[in-house]
Amino acid sequence: MLIPYTELSDEILQSISKDWVISKVSDTESHPEIDEWTAQTMSKIKSGELVIEYGEQTQTVYLKSKDEIDFEQGETDNE
Repeated sequence: MLIPYTELSDEILQSISKDWVISKVSDTESHPEIDEWTAQTMSKIKSGELVIEYGEQTQTVYLKSKDEIDFEQGETDNE
């Protein structure tokens, strides 16, 4: 199920973005710019490059690119 970012507070959106960034850089040895990357991730969500998906079976929130989403399934969920 896709969740429109406009239904989330900025605080929750930032938390989702930061968790996603941390999950992507946890294996790196360099010192990533977590705050900067979090802001970039939030911008990508707001521009539509990334979407927020809630996995009902796992009860987990995911960030995915549009290419990773099965929009036909999402459309039937909204009808």
